[in-house]
Amino acid sequence: MEPLEHFREKFTKPTFCGFESDDYFSADTWYNVQCLANQESYEVDYISLSFKQDKTLSQVSTCFYSYDPFKEWYSCLPYRTQDTKKFSGRVLAFLIDYQQDTAVALITIQNKAKVSVYKITDHKLHTRTKFPSFWFPDTTFFPTGMFFHPNSHFLYAYGNQVWFSDDGGNTFVLLLSLKNEIVVNMNAGVYSQSVTFVTHQGSIFYTKAGFERYAKLATSQHNVFTLYFDHLGDLHLIVLNESDPDSVGIHQLDFISLLQETDLGFDNPLVVQYITEEQVILFQHIALNNSSSDRQEPRFTHVHKDQILKQGSVGSGVIINIFQHDHHPYYLSSIILDILTKFHIESEEDSPCAVNVLTIFKESDSNIVRLQISKSEEGKNSSISNIFRQSDIEKSVVIPGYSSFLIIDIEDDLNALAHPTMPNQVPFNKSFQPYTWFLYDFGTKNQRKWKIKVDDCRYRIQEVSDLPKNAIKYMDLGEMNTFTFRVTPVDIGFPVFHIPLMKLVVGNPSLFEVKTKEYWDDTDSYIIEFSVTSKFNKQGKSSVAVILTRASLICDISTFVITLKTACSYGKSMHYISPVLISPENWLHGDPKDDHGFKLLTQLPVNYRPPSVLGIAVPLTDNFYNADPSKPRMRDYFEKSKTSGTYKKCANKSSRAKCNCTDNEKLSFSVAFSDCKEKALRMKYPVRKLPIHFVIKSKSTYNHLKSPYFVTITEVNQRTNWEVAGSNATPSMLKMRAYLKGKLNATLYNPDALTLNIYGSELFHFRVSVIPGVSFCNLFDEFQIYVDDAPLAFPGQYLTISLTAVLIGGIIFVTFMVQVYDVNIWKKIKSRSWRKNKIGASETRTTDTDNSASS
Repeated sequence: MEPLEHFREKFTKPTFCGFESDDYFSADTWYNVQCLANQESYEVDYISLSFKQDKTLSQVSTCFYSYDPFKEWYSCLPYRTQDTKKFSGRVLAFLIDYQQDTAVALITIQNKAKVSVYKITDHKLHTRTKFPSFWFPDTTFFPTGMFFHPNSHFLYAYGNQVWFSDDGGNTFVLLLSLKNEIVVNMNAGVYSQSVTFVTHQGSIFYTKAGFERYAKLATSQHNVFTLYFDHLGDLHLIVLNESDPDSVGIHQLDFISLLQETDLGFDNPLVVQYITEEQVILFQHIALNNSSSDRQEPRFTHVHKDQILKQGSVGSGVIINIFQHDHHPYYLSSIILDILTKFHIESEEDSPCAVNVLTIFKESDSNIVRLQISKSEEGKNSSISNIFRQSDIEKSVVIPGYSSFLIIDIEDDLNALAHPTMPNQVPFNKSFQPYTWFLYDFGTKNQRKWKIKVDDCRYRIQEVSDLPKNAIKYMDLGEMNTFTFRVTPVDIGFPVFHIPLMKLVVGNPSLFEVKTKEYWDDTDSYIIEFSVTSKFNKQGKSSVAVILTRASLICDISTFVITLKTACSYGKSMHYISPVLISPENWLHGDPKDDHGFKLLTQLPVNYRPPSVLGIAVPLTDNFYNADPSKPRMRDYFEKSKTSGTYKKCANKSSRAKCNCTDNEKLSFSVAFSDCKEKALRMKYPVRKLPIHFVIKSKSTYNHLKSPYFVTITEVNQRTNWEVAGSNATPSMLKMRAYLKGKLNATLYNPDALTLNIYGSELFHFRVSVIPGVSFCNLFDEFQIYVDDAPLAFPGQYLTISLTAVLIGGIIFVTFMVQVYDVNIWKKIKSRSWRKNKIGASETRTTDTDNSASS
């Protein structure tokens, strides 16, 4: 275990002038909930500290922020001069927008609140805001904090209200307004895109990322608790265990059941106005029992959109649109409903007056009409027993093709006063027979029978490529990604092909260019296709949220978030294509040959180092091949050879076995594993026009390396007797070569139709690298060629050639001299040889004669 002093060195205590130790107990720490495990160069961890007090003369600010390693701290609120006066405020929350490289500050100035967004350069704020600050229009808004949804670009400012922004703080819409409650905490489930708000009284409100509506889940009975979303998207309530103080209790909240129990209705009467048999308008009338005209009444808002309105257990419809009537004296707002099941019509027992003839007359007040009932022609001489009742107040009178009416008062048994929904469509002095006009009860006088609840999940969203939830896609320069989503309506009232069912929210529009295509297919499914292309040579990241706008909060998937990064993909790499196909098994254990019996591989000597420009016996490279520290170094004769050469994998090892070379390392061409390399591809001298081919592997696809992926080629051991030929010198490549001439230490080549010529012997180790600026990846690969059967190396080769030339020249010279002086050298040799033979014969004969005479 590391000593305690080691950990103390990792922490530094920031010093903020004017603050005491007690101030830290009430301070808030703000940070973005995101994981930077695969951290890119442009991603930096930020943290901010906000003190809950106003600034004094001895304090620079009440909010400070810092970045990893958190040694330098800066004020969250840059000062700017306006009319020579300092413009400042108190920062309640300070977050970093990692997608747009901005800082978002929630600021209060006197009794108002605003959100200001500042650009960040070199970790410092610009003095001017990126765009005008957003001032919250409701002066009663008391903010307490701010929150970024972890994997999207949705921003929430909360307090006694919750405001929602999908553009990084430029604009906000009201999501939730509370009475006598304040939101003190937020939780997010990244797998289900769920968001919860918790108030100081324990109330829990629920929504989905990107949605502008919510529902109340429940109110916790525990004073101390926290919420937790697990990896399945389930919501858990964690509380202290009352029976065991050393443990906690975990209760799973069935939020689907809790959502279905929530009622978003209010006590105002509604009036039905039919548009078609499938659609109606419900007008919200002011409460008839409202004693105070100053009292603010509830209205239909965006929260009610896409919720379901139910009339008891009979009728139901989905709210698809909302309208506000700010200048109408009686109707505050209205909604359009798609009917799922027909609403209940009042029967003769519920409203006996409905079996009479109805006639409509004008009143002195132009906004009021009088409804009069009378007997039909058949029974007009008899008395009317089916009359208006007091229980008919707040009921809707519906006449197909004309305006509807809300009964507001009963004058007598035969007359009632009402407010029309469409004053220009009132059929004055016209009589309607029974069963041509109807009564509906959407009032509150007889106990409210309608409720607004969370709808069932009537839409299914599918990503055609089966992307995982919260997918992260890397985009290199010039790459384009295409995504397709399909939404299939299920159990709806009637076809909705005329309504867009999805929308896109791009976190950083300046980073990507997004093109969309939307249509309906033959299965009545809504399709949206969009392609994403990076705009500039700029690294960054952005989320693309696909929101199913009409989905219910109960739906498992209603928001699909894709994170796009303009960076090098971890699966993108460059690979050399060998001119000879040899299996890994043959590389490691075999001795493959071609059709002519030529060995394709050569075994490298132990502790081998390639030659240098000084000769085969004078290696100068630091790279060993087939290293074995227990054996002598090869060709270690000269001082320069002795001082060069270092082991990598075998460093500080006593034997090759302890180098722990794996099969992949033995097969690798990388110079980092040269110690493990045992064999090399063998070719005969000279190597002429050897094709050089590479492919780019990206995801599961392979593409041939071609322009604009221009490359440089180097020999890692500084060998010089080789050259590249056959390059396709396109105009763009020549311009690029001229532009990078002073920045690259190697010649630029077009990867199309590259060939290699080698004039030396033994091992050549090449590295081919893609130039910077055409890819965010550092693309390169290496390959090795061992040249065999080469002529003698210098000086032996040149000595042999010189001696041969001298010998041949001498022979030619002697021949020339013989021809010039007409010397018949063959006769001379023949005569000399004949003379010797004659002398030998006479001497023999003389000896024989003498011997005969003596005998």
